[in-house]
Amino acid sequence: MNGLRLRLPLLGFAFAASLPAHAYDLIALWEARHAGVTDTLYTTYYNDDRLATQSNGYADHGVAAWLPCSSNALNGPFGEISYKGSPSSPDVPPGDTVTPSRYGHGYTARMNYACAQPAGALPLYRMYKASPETDHVYTTSTSEVAALEARGYGFERVEGYIFTSQVSGSTAIYRLRSGSNVAGQNAEHRYTLSTSARQSLLAANWTDEGIVGYAFASYVNPSVAAVGFTGTYNGANISPSTPVTVPIRNVVPTTAQLTLGGDTTSSIYGMYASNVTVRPAGAVWQNLSFDIYTGNWFPASPAASPLNHMPMYLHYASQAATNQLSVVPPYDGVALTFIPGNTLTGTACSNVADSGGQLVFEVGEAYVISCGPNLATPLQNNTWYTVSYSLDDYAHVRVNVTNRTTGVALQFANGSTTYTGSLSAAYTCPIQPAFGSLSANQSFCANPYSVFGFPSSNTGYAFVPLMHSMDISAKLQNVKARWLNASLVPL
Repeated sequence: MNGLRLRLPLLGFAFAASLPAHAYDLIALWEARHAGVTDTLYTTYYNDDRLATQSNGYADHGVAAWLPCSSNALNGPFGEISYKGSPSSPDVPPGDTVTPSRYGHGYTARMNYACAQPAGALPLYRMYKASPETDHVYTTSTSEVAALEARGYGFERVEGYIFTSQVSGSTAIYRLRSGSNVAGQNAEHRYTLSTSARQSLLAANWTDEGIVGYAFASYVNPSVAAVGFTGTYNGANISPSTPVTVPIRNVVPTTAQLTLGGDTTSSIYGMYASNVTVRPAGAVWQNLSFDIYTGNWFPASPAASPLNHMPMYLHYASQAATNQLSVVPPYDGVALTFIPGNTLTGTACSNVADSGGQLVFEVGEAYVISCGPNLATPLQNNTWYTVSYSLDDYAHVRVNVTNRTTGVALQFANGSTTYTGSLSAAYTCPIQPAFGSLSANQSFCANPYSVFGFPSSNTGYAFVPLMHSMDISAKLQNVKARWLNASLVPL
């Protein structure tokens, strides 16, 4: 992932070659850092990351890597007890109150994998020493575990497995240290897949501690077990109780008509998502377009009416199992999600008419809401519209909305019929830094899924037709995900 160049999917009529399935499945390794105590936490247990960032003063850095998952029941190499919570909730550590209900690894949707140890892989042990030498260390070495315990570190849990040598699709995890390994002196350890981030840390006088093992910069499996709602996902029928293997790489969206309606737990129609990394030569813009019939979508009350997600830049909102896959959804890029209501995270799009459906951009997990693409005359009930949205490598966007019946282009609030703009200022991470140019504090910007970075690799698309408490008569048709050249001509 050198230089953080955006790599977007090969979409449209062709499928790129799928990687082979594996005897293991992967889970995200989250990174969070507390600058005050100079400690960086890595965990595959989602609620540990949420608890650290929401309650304990850590800053969320996104996903650093993907590891083969391990059982939550594992103890340490010498029988050390991992926190396991109560018998009724074995994966919930004491004091973990981020959400009231969880399943495996802290996600709201169930894990459906055995999480057995893959051949050629070792457990990744998480060790911790509290203040004043606050430090997390991750190692596969049982002798290092013993040495760390002798210096006052305690075993916390097994985070997953990493490979001892390179396997297909894997990347080295570099381990670096700031400070001293001497007892009583402060130290901080960082782990990265990025050679650019490694170079930046070395330039900031961090000590190279070699390669801890090999993991993945993306979800390399071509399918995932899905469960958690009744409906269809990438054309497969899913129920809450029966896992179904669903393709998640190189999935071309259907052009057939889809009915919209339902909510996240009862009924979702026509959900599509894809993770791909190949882009054709000459590609400049990723383009998503579709026809939508609004039906009875917009009630009489303006406060309840506007369509307020269209489209969305995804960072990791899609990785929190919010769309009910049994593991973190393995894509990052752009999405269309249709949700009622004219505010999001307290942001109201004022100064435009809201008796109908409006459009907004969302950056990150509701991190920044932009009302830029609001329409002068919002979408109305019982009308067919054609919507086109394009995104380039520098966070430039283009949006067009046309009345499909009349062919008349709708005007945006700024008076144009093509909304153009840039959301680059919404990203605290540099969009395309030069190799090795990141500072030590910004090295997380090179993570495969950096929480405040522009989507940089492994990108894809998602269409979540509606999350709503009731069925409606709206329809979606002619969904296309494709590449355009500099002249906006499809490739």
